[in-house]
Amino acid sequence: MVRVRFAPSPTGLLHIGNARTALFNYLFARKNHGKFILRIEDTDTERSKKEFEESIIEDLKWLGLTWDEGPDCGGPYGPYRQTERLHLYREYASKLLSEGKAYRCWCTKEEIEKRVMSVSSDRTAGYDNYCRNLTETQIKDFQAQGRKPVLRFKVPHKEIVVNDIIRGNVRFEPDAINDFVIMKSNEIPTFHFAVVIDDLHMQITHVIRGEDHLSNTPKHILIFEALGYPVPMFAHMSMTLGPDRTRLSKRHGATSVRQYREKGFLSDAMFNYLALLGWSSKDNQEIFSREQLMQEFSLEACNRSNAIFDPAKLLWLNSQYMRAKSAKEIFELASPFFEKVGYHKSILHQHRDIIEKAIEMEKEKLKTLEDVVERTGYFITEDISWDVELTKKFKTDQAVRVLCTLKSNLEQIQPFEKHNIEDMIRKFCQENHLKTGEVFHPLRFALTGATKGPGLFELIELLGKQKTLKRIEQFLANIRV
Repeated sequence: MVRVRFAPSPTGLLHIGNARTALFNYLFARKNHGKFILRIEDTDTERSKKEFEESIIEDLKWLGLTWDEGPDCGGPYGPYRQTERLHLYREYASKLLSEGKAYRCWCTKEEIEKRVMSVSSDRTAGYDNYCRNLTETQIKDFQAQGRKPVLRFKVPHKEIVVNDIIRGNVRFEPDAINDFVIMKSNEIPTFHFAVVIDDLHMQITHVIRGEDHLSNTPKHILIFEALGYPVPMFAHMSMTLGPDRTRLSKRHGATSVRQYREKGFLSDAMFNYLALLGWSSKDNQEIFSREQLMQEFSLEACNRSNAIFDPAKLLWLNSQYMRAKSAKEIFELASPFFEKVGYHKSILHQHRDIIEKAIEMEKEKLKTLEDVVERTGYFITEDISWDVELTKKFKTDQAVRVLCTLKSNLEQIQPFEKHNIEDMIRKFCQENHLKTGEVFHPLRFALTGATKGPGLFELIELLGKQKTLKRIEQFLANIRV
């Protein structure tokens, strides 16, 4: 059975690139009727925080990913946090040490660097295997100094071939890797060791991760082989870059799933867009349901070239999903965004019908859930704020005359319906030899505080007579000050 895992470190929010890794693992598992495991790699005790773990889990669930085993639901190969598995790493480390496949290293960082620099100007040349064959006397001297050793893996001199599903065979020369640390002096495993022990213990069949881990893979293969366990299949996905083709970072704007959630993006749209980063269908289709992606996704169809994360493309895709939803669905999803800016739940419930009608009027222009508040909130608020600079544009004698007359005319309309409102306003324009823009623009701004929006006559009908007249009156009082 296919078994894959997503193993984030709880040292920050869920990054877009990591979310894509989680998604590809999830899709591969579901396509192959396998198991998707969530594992928390929290051995970086200084930076790992419980709140980050909770945030990552929450964002993965928002994205729509479900796992079969994990820290919150358990499973047969738990625990699923590395700090709860320390005894396991120490057990395997002792095995390698007793078999002569690992050794204690007593060198300080400064000593290693000094030796390396004495024979090479390259500070990154790596460890020189100094402690591989220490005498008993040397070991006792180090112990007497109170040094605490690390444990290094004894790298065999041989070529290593990574059989990668996406990249084919990738070869590493015999001298490409120095003896590397697998257990720190505090008996905490390094990433390289812990990830292998976890993968073999959890019976992971496929390791799907970013290309930046490709250079680590030979080390992992060597540990699997040294312990006598089968090596899983590897698939190294292309990197996720920003529009300028540099590594996605804060300078590109939002980089975490949480930030896009807070901006009002939809889970379905994010799920769909992340799947398109480095993978494509045969016919280059762009909009997929979750079920379609589970059926069509394959590692073989993943691209080797880097994926470009384009916020504009994501925004477009989000707008498509917004249009596909009913006004009722959008209202439910947007309610927390109304509450965030001060609308009480009782007010939303009281005016739900009006908001849903406004959503229907504006649906073609809605791109995010934040847009819903901006484009429909003025229908239910009691207080409109008019931009000072824009207000100056309409602070003219003509605008005052137009609004005063329209207010009187609107008071007389009965019933207060779109076609009656339109007939009156267009007739007013004709009789006073005014262009529609000279009337429509100041009226819309007075009613909404915005210069764009839904059809003016539909807008006025939905606002209702009382609110329409009150808004005009308030705006006139504002510009007369």
